[in-house]
Amino acid sequence: MLAFRSAALIVALAVLGGCSSGNAFVDRHEMDRSVKKQKLPGYDGQVTVCYEGDTPRAERDRLAAEACEVYGLKAVLVTERRWQCRMTAPHLASYYCFDPEMRMADGHLVNPFSNAQVKAWQTERRIRSPQGEE
Repeated sequence: MLAFRSAALIVALAVLGGCSSGNAFVDRHEMDRSVKKQKLPGYDGQVTVCYEGDTPRAERDRLAAEACEVYGLKAVLVTERRWQCRMTAPHLASYYCFDPEMRMADGHLVNPFSNAQVKAWQTERRIRSPQGEE
């Protein structure tokens, strides 16, 4: 019986050790749950990166930039929250994918995946430029 418990403990530790890779990653869990057809990270203008406390900011920024780059967009950090992701990478950084050219007059970024925001930006540009030239 003791041998069985020892073997079970070793197997459990091996499984946990294999799952405990604390590398930062782009969280795709929400997309897997919410869409029938798999979409790439950033498809809605937002990217979530899960990371450990010792993950450099540059690494988190790189992962988000790669996810936004698929759409020809740049990434900007919006918020960071502690203890909101997975056990092995517990912290969460939310990024916004944007086009640097798409800003409202007040400097507000436009979500290129929001039809309403893009339409408002286009309308504002026509009003600001003479004779509607862009």
